[in-house]
Amino acid sequence: MKLYELVGKDKSQGFSPYVWRARMALAHKGLEAEMVPLTFTEIPEIRGVSAKTVPVLEHDGGFITDSWDIACYLEDNYPDRPSLFGGDVGKAYAGFFNSVTFYTLIIPLFQTLAYDIFTGLDEADQAYFRASREPRLGKSLEEAHEHQPENLARFQKQLWPYNATLKTQDFMGGASATYVDYILYGLFQWAKGVSPVRLLDEDDPLYRWRAEMDSLFDGLGKIIRQR
Repeated sequence: MKLYELVGKDKSQGFSPYVWRARMALAHKGLEAEMVPLTFTEIPEIRGVSAKTVPVLEHDGGFITDSWDIACYLEDNYPDRPSLFGGDVGKAYAGFFNSVTFYTLIIPLFQTLAYDIFTGLDEADQAYFRASREPRLGKSLEEAHEHQPENLARFQKQLWPYNATLKTQDFMGGASATYVDYILYGLFQWAKGVSPVRLLDEDDPLYRWRAEMDSLFDGLGKIIRQR
């Protein structure tokens, strides 16, 4: 089993939020995968699959792309191991959570991190990143960076329902972490790996939750360092 991940200049630092979802899902299932680091411009070179993004999971001669599809694949093919969703209702909730966080959290966080991501890439990837991401931003990477404080504030403003939820339960999934936790956790791993920006205050319930997430699976999340 192999899991293809995204790296920049530092090949030991995988920073994709979606790959982190897959890494945590694999660990939740008690499965190990060989990590294969790729830069942005190397992703299309994966043999046997047409993919522009990671994660890509290679298993038994086949390829599964997209973090959600990987989670569903693991759940369906390893039913005897701990469930990622806790049943059909939990899976439906996770699917809803996946969609909501994309629009409310991933978009403002990308606008916050875009320039910092750029500075951590090699020259070829910088050219690709600028050409592909500036149209999404509607401005240059440098202009986006000038507005980093405002974009960060927009992201932080959207955290209130998660902080409210974690005042009364340990994890987004309840008493223990489920796939919804891994969806959210991937965002914080993304930021930690590409930027010095601090997303949380120490008195935020999310701050305590993130520390708990860092400690899961023998501290798997701690392998990525704050840039």
